[in-house]
Formats: sequence, structure tokens, C-alpha cells
Amino acid sequence: MIRHFRRRWGQPMQLIIDQACFGYIGVEQLPDDDLIQLHKDLERAEDCMRDGISFEDAGLVRSRYG
Repeated sequence: MIRHFRRRWGQPMQLIIDQACFGYIGVEQLPDDDLIQLHKDLERAEDCMRDGISFEDAGLVRSRYG
């Protein structure tokens, strides 16, 4: 399903995926809870893209330091 989001919406979704996978080899390495959260974030990001809301305004882009 995660790859479906990436194919359908392109590079903007890759930002959300990369953010979730930071520190891991790939999406396959994510713990279950992180994988569930990524899926929720991608669904929210999809809604944002449809509604013209930036990921930053929706709180989907997180600081690596906080």
C-alpha cells in the first residue's frame, strides 16, 4: 500500500516515506507501530494534496532534531 501512495502521488509522498524510514534500511525494516503511523501519515498527506494544504501546515514534516 505504501508503494501505491508513492506511485500515485509521486515525489511529495517520498518525503513522508523517507522521514519515517530515517535510520532504517527501508520501509521493510520499520517496526509495526511505525509502519502503522506511516500509513496514517500517507493517508493524511493524500488528503492534504487533494485539498491544497502543505505538509508543513498539516504537521506532517517533522524536525529531525525534535
